Amino acid sequence: MKILIILGRGARLLLAGVVLIGIEGGVPYMLVRFAGLPIPRGVPSWTAIERLLLNPIPDQLLLSVLAVPLWLLWAAFSVALIVEITALARGVELHVPLLGPLQAMAAGLLGSMAIAVLLIDLRAASTPIQPAAVPVAATQVVEVDAAVDGAPHKPREPVHVVKPRDSLWKIAGHRLGSGLKWRTIWKLNGDRRQVDGQMFTDPDVIQPGWRLRLPDAHRSQPSVQVEKPPAHEPSPPAQARAKPTEQAPSATPVIVTIDVPSGGIVALSAVAGMCAAQVLARFHRRRRRVLPSAAEGVTITPEPDIPPVIEASRRAYNQLFREQDQAPPSEAELVRAASTIEVPDDIVIGVHEDGSPVRLSLSGMSLGLAGPGALDVVRGILVDLLHQAGDFRVEVLTCAADAARLLGVEECHALARGVPGLTVLESMGAALDRFEEIRFTRRRMLAEREAGHVEELRQRDPGEALPVVILVVTPEDEVDTRLGTLLEPRCGMGALLLGDWPAATCQVAADHSVSAAHGQDGRPLTGANLVHLPAGDLVDALRVLGEAQPDAYEQDAAVPPVGTVAEWEHPTPVWVQVMGRPAVLVKDHEQPLRIRGLKLSLLVYLALHPRGATKEAISEALWPGKPPGHEFHSLLRHLRDALETATGLTGESFVVAMDNETYRVDAERIGFDLWEFQREVKAVRVAADTASRLAVLDRAARLCVGELGSGLSEEWILEERYPLTLAQVDVLTQLAELCDDHERNLELLDQARRLDPDTEEIWCRIMRLHQRLGYFEQARLTGQLLLAHLRTLHTEPTPATAEVLAAVLGRRAR
Repeated sequence: MKILIILGRGARLLLAGVVLIGIEGGVPYMLVRFAGLPIPRGVPSWTAIERLLLNPIPDQLLLSVLAVPLWLLWAAFSVALIVEITALARGVELHVPLLGPLQAMAAGLLGSMAIAVLLIDLRAASTPIQPAAVPVAATQVVEVDAAVDGAPHKPREPVHVVKPRDSLWKIAGHRLGSGLKWRTIWKLNGDRRQVDGQMFTDPDVIQPGWRLRLPDAHRSQPSVQVEKPPAHEPSPPAQARAKPTEQAPSATPVIVTIDVPSGGIVALSAVAGMCAAQVLARFHRRRRRVLPSAAEGVTITPEPDIPPVIEASRRAYNQLFREQDQAPPSEAELVRAASTIEVPDDIVIGVHEDGSPVRLSLSGMSLGLAGPGALDVVRGILVDLLHQAGDFRVEVLTCAADAARLLGVEECHALARGVPGLTVLESMGAALDRFEEIRFTRRRMLAEREAGHVEELRQRDPGEALPVVILVVTPEDEVDTRLGTLLEPRCGMGALLLGDWPAATCQVAADHSVSAAHGQDGRPLTGANLVHLPAGDLVDALRVLGEAQPDAYEQDAAVPPVGTVAEWEHPTPVWVQVMGRPAVLVKDHEQPLRIRGLKLSLLVYLALHPRGATKEAISEALWPGKPPGHEFHSLLRHLRDALETATGLTGESFVVAMDNETYRVDAERIGFDLWEFQREVKAVRVAADTASRLAVLDRAARLCVGELGSGLSEEWILEERYPLTLAQVDVLTQLAELCDDHERNLELLDQARRLDPDTEEIWCRIMRLHQRLGYFEQARLTGQLLLAHLRTLHTEPTPATAEVLAAVLGRRAR
């Protein structure tokens, strides 16, 4: 195999060398042979010039003239080659104006030769060296994902300096071999401050000069000899489990598991999630605090007790940074790290005997855990999964019986209701049905969008709620017959079984080590020490996680009504009213869906842009002055989930991603009264006769219920509001002009007056109609209201209005 690799690299080196020699030597040789040198041998006389102009141009001269551009191109490439050789030797980047494409070509050839030479040398001449074993007074050492957990950086990681017109996709394709690996670069650098002081908060926006850390594919982890403490000497609570000794300061293991007072062990990623949840729970508790009245006096009330598992995790997490001579992450940084929308690929569930981390891939996971310590291990895994479930990154499905076993409480439904990502169904059959429904929906989405994996769908539309789905149930006959056919890695789904599973099973001993294992997912875990938690710690962690959720998300889902529901009159299952006070109506629901805040503003904005709007434009409208970040995709996920929950239409996007930058509403799922009003207005202009015009105006008038987005005050809606108000007024006044019912005419004109009180002509029509009907007192009151309105504006009525007012008020005087 090594010989084949060396031959392949040699062929690559030979090909690049041949191309360079062909350009630098072959091109000038061919030009000299067929066209001659471009330098004239002497200055031509006037007679020679005159003879050349009067006679046909010789073929050799024509060929020499045409060869001049080729000589110039060859000279420019030679200069670019010299510049790139100089830059390669000095280790810097040199840019020459007008030579960009040629420099890129020269750099590619030189880079290919350099890489081929380097790899041939490394593979042929080097011998593998086993790192020396380093004894440490610890039990577990693991790797930390610095982008998620905020852990200290690893030394000597490769760095890419961003160039103009760079993108994460281009960088990943050039440096990592595939543009699909751009998420790896984002995970290493997201939410970090760059050299110019800016925070890297959006993977679509990078600035020239930024230094982006890259994964080092050739780095090997040093093997670490681990000593377990004596059985009679308990480890101190809430302390990091791995510390380097003074004998080997250069090999510093990075901690990933932390002890808690109850004797459990949790992964560092779960610790960061618990710390962030505690911060958010305290924030929402303070936000909802009701101030006491003066009669109650002032009382100094201490903060509620923090669960021991949370308090111990926070202290150990901060101590980890202090040992690295770094400041612990602030509360804002904790919340920011926990609010990512990236779906996890795997999780750390323990450590091997040599101290290396045990990672479990989530997509396609098929693993059973049996033995006396199995339930504790599943609890430790659940804490990590559920603290990553925010923004629809992870969804855990289980049944009530298994939830009661894991939580140790019967009221598992009440506890799980406020925890995002945890769905407890009544029976195992219901859990399997839900799992199968999700699989069917995702297979349909993959087929419709011609994608090979659910990760490809997430890359195309980061706002699509496609969490990794993990089924946690006890294997029984029904599970054995149904689940085996449902597990499919490309759908982003997996199963964790509470017992023996034919595909893969780990026997977990009482000390939570894997004593025996079989199967593809089980064998790599043999001998590993796994994370674990008692039931009480899991309950405390889930309660804090539930308290960390804002009230708005709890109120988004509409409650099915009790009683008779009026017949649905709209062509789509969701109908959004944006004319007047915005409201979201759902089929088979009597009350409007409780969607508010930014989600409602997003719907109104998309109503104004039926052909779609870019992510940058939407972000600027909803978060003015702030660069686009993950907030947009997070908001989109929550909106889609609320609509999917209310309608029962699983797998529907409602807001469709036309490409990576443009989004529009799915017109087959969501309708707007604004769109219907615009269609009716167009139909008025093409109505063939008075009867059809009257019918169209009547339909349009039913939609004239108020100004656009009443209650919203954003600048982008103010620009669209008044033109639509005038259009409503025109519809109402034209319908009043054609209608024969005078009482209906008064109602229409009065509605138009409320929409636009500044148009005096509407007031005048109302007063004239009052007079014709003999309602002289109402006419006088209308005139007085008009005068009062004009006084507030410090203006006088127009001459035409003044005549109507004189007639109305004068008749009353007579």
